[in-house]
Amino acid sequence: MVEIGAMFLDLPPELIQQILSKCSTRDFLEVALSCRTVYGIASSCRGVILYHLRQTPGTRNLDTQSYSSKRLFHLLAKYAFRQLYGSQFHSVQTAFDFGYDRLDVKASTLDSQILALAIRGQQKVHLFRIRRGRLQLICRFSFPWDHPGAVDVLKTTFDGDNGFYILQRFTPGLDGNEMNARHPFVKQAMQSNSNGIFYLSQYSLRSPNDPVRICAFPDHSDYEPLALAATPGGNFAISWQLARDYSEHEVVLYTAQIESNSGLRSGVVDFSYSSCVLLDGRRHRCEDDRSIQSRSIRDFPPHGQGPVVGLAFNDRSSQLLYRYRAETLYSSFQMIEASHFPIQPTLYRNSCPTQFTGSLTLLFSIGVPFYGTHETRVQNGFATCHWKYLSFGIATHREEGWTVACLMKSSAVCRADWTIVARLWGFQNPSSSLGCIVAASRLGTRIAVANWKTIYIWALEPNALIEQNATGFYPPSSWPVGSEVIELRPMVLSLEAVCFQLCFAQNENELVALTDKGLMSWDLSPSGRGQKISHQMRLGK
Repeated sequence: MVEIGAMFLDLPPELIQQILSKCSTRDFLEVALSCRTVYGIASSCRGVILYHLRQTPGTRNLDTQSYSSKRLFHLLAKYAFRQLYGSQFHSVQTAFDFGYDRLDVKASTLDSQILALAIRGQQKVHLFRIRRGRLQLICRFSFPWDHPGAVDVLKTTFDGDNGFYILQRFTPGLDGNEMNARHPFVKQAMQSNSNGIFYLSQYSLRSPNDPVRICAFPDHSDYEPLALAATPGGNFAISWQLARDYSEHEVVLYTAQIESNSGLRSGVVDFSYSSCVLLDGRRHRCEDDRSIQSRSIRDFPPHGQGPVVGLAFNDRSSQLLYRYRAETLYSSFQMIEASHFPIQPTLYRNSCPTQFTGSLTLLFSIGVPFYGTHETRVQNGFATCHWKYLSFGIATHREEGWTVACLMKSSAVCRADWTIVARLWGFQNPSSSLGCIVAASRLGTRIAVANWKTIYIWALEPNALIEQNATGFYPPSSWPVGSEVIELRPMVLSLEAVCFQLCFAQNENELVALTDKGLMSWDLSPSGRGQKISHQMRLGK
């Protein structure tokens, strides 16, 4: 590599300029910023800089006449870094070292504002904020009573407002003569089999010292929980799988009802619930989500999709989304109407026919919109609202088997027709049961996809995309030859660990991942120098 660099510098400056004008803008900046000699040539060649400026999104209205060549080069670097050019080289990676404590990736939960970290072998869950590569402890939650036995944290989730839920298994260690065993929850656990009994604890994030609300699931002691989701109104859903027969699984919706003070100790409130089986793994049916007016009922594929491994409430808790193994997006959903309890178990398929090219229509699975705009228009003296949404969507060609990922735009309502506004080049279909994990930044300027040990990150200008480039933000070079839509290329992070969860922090350039080797974060801003930092932390028992 050194010999090649030396040979490059031995070339005449005029020839170096020709080479720099023919390479991509990414390569141009990488070479120019790697060597003082090349930087001197690159930053003084006005024609080459102007050429690369024209290839860079967001520079259409830039007044280039009044700037010197060096100033233009700095502007080029500024706009290019916004598109994450070269971020894989200068991003700062931070790994959090918890010593002998090992994170439980299946029990922990990542959110853009709060991280809930569970440690294997411990009953406490630690809540943190992450800012600029640093963890700030908010509070710790633990099992709401002291009684000899084993407590396993299995799942955690946020309800999107003030609530935090922990699903735990409690296996008592003493006989029923203990005083605490008089409490019905403990008695149930002691009378159950060796699997113990499951409890759900609800905590207040605004007031961590408020009483803990707790309920038990004695009817599911032979099951294992695969997914948990909750709503601000107190409803929650759990995906269960029978431990001795994986073919038997179900999704149950729970609605909290009567509360009473616990006889166990102060600070604990027991509550009961009504429940409804939404999805029975042995018999289910699905409707194509083609339109509100007409939905034809059809069965799932004969081989089935297995148990639900991901749950999420959506659209003000009026929908419950289901994701299965090896999937990137949820593949079905159900309408939830709390006023009509119990709910009829009918599924709607996340499948929308969308024109991919002039002659090809594909069935897209479309994620929850990550960006939206609102405009009020006056028509005939009446003000009307016009919404536009931007979503991540994927489709697989049924005959040829190739998969494409796109950014999709919809107007008026989310179930209206969708239009492809950009293709995400580089997306690959997952080859593991983990599937892909998709995360969008808070302002919609970044979208990331984790596929096993690789993270792809695309830079976006959501307003330009949702308006289908009406302002010319994306230059003509953003359309490959023969393509009808903008093609966005990612920056790629190669991990030495498997990514299980992914999210952006409050900062658009701060990415957080939960992996089989612990918690990691990346600062994608151009100020980095490609460092790898390790933060030593002790969580405490």
